[in-house]
Amino acid sequence: MDRLMKVVAAATLLAAASSHARAADCADDPKTTGLSRTVAVDSTGGKTFGRLQYKNSAPVRKMEVILTFDDGPHSHYTKTILDTLDRHCVKATFFTVGRMALFMSAALKDAAKRGHTIATHTWSHPRDLSKLPIEEAKIEIEKGFVATSYALGEPIAPFFRYPGLNDSPELNAYLASRDISVWSVDVVSDDTMAGLTPEQLINQAMERVRQMKGGVVLFHDLKAVTAAGLDGFLTQLKLEGYKVVHVVSNASYQPNPEMVARLDFSKQSLQTVAFTGVAPAGKNGAMAPNNVLTSGQVDIMKTEFLNIESSAISKKREIAASKTPKDAAPAR
Repeated sequence: MDRLMKVVAAATLLAAASSHARAADCADDPKTTGLSRTVAVDSTGGKTFGRLQYKNSAPVRKMEVILTFDDGPHSHYTKTILDTLDRHCVKATFFTVGRMALFMSAALKDAAKRGHTIATHTWSHPRDLSKLPIEEAKIEIEKGFVATSYALGEPIAPFFRYPGLNDSPELNAYLASRDISVWSVDVVSDDTMAGLTPEQLINQAMERVRQMKGGVVLFHDLKAVTAAGLDGFLTQLKLEGYKVVHVVSNASYQPNPEMVARLDFSKQSLQTVAFTGVAPAGKNGAMAPNNVLTSGQVDIMKTEFLNIESSAISKKREIAASKTPKDAAPAR
């Protein structure tokens, strides 16, 4: 725990620019970049973004998109997605699950090394954070940030996205008090839908981008269909004149020492039926020797789990569409 505290506490000592002291790549060259802009976001006061739930979109103009990926990192699909982003010379934001970050730290570090923004999506991806007791929900949030910072070995952006986009006024107020911004979406790709082909993903996502005239696009970097379809999606974006914006933070996540002291990173904490399909053995909850987790065992691609999430997001999208004029454009 001492080492963990030192790593996350480093956020108080490093400037935001430290995360961008990378080797130059094609996205830095005006002749090759696929980015239209890089925008620094101030999370002070817990700003909210994404017209699916909130009034304002992120700082994008008409015909601009922000690429975001949830639920990873994944040992295979994240690399494929990173390679595709490199080919198009664009950057994205990865909302990692803290537990996945610990198990797949190599993929996480690869994303950061390539210049992408690292944010979080809770510790264990509960289906509806708003239904948990408030203190338990706070721990899920903080533990996700701490685990990801620890796995990466450096500070991360104070950007947060709710699993299933299930927020609450109380949790939004808490995040505001912690200067953590809340990121919803403008465009849902539905890449979690069972049986979706890469072609269907591209067509569906592009249709929604057109309807919203850009905005924050939601993908998942642990989905095979996303890894297979992303190149076609980015190609179509460019053909239709859309530009990609990279959002970075002007500050780093600041750990709360009191909250960090309450976090449990034991092996038992790392294991749940929802993620591994294996319950702890014994009356006292101790894990049997055969149940000790190893890298690669975590499985959050359960069909039941993702269908529930997809259904919840689809309902929010329908509500947002009924309130949004068809000719509405993102705020400038």
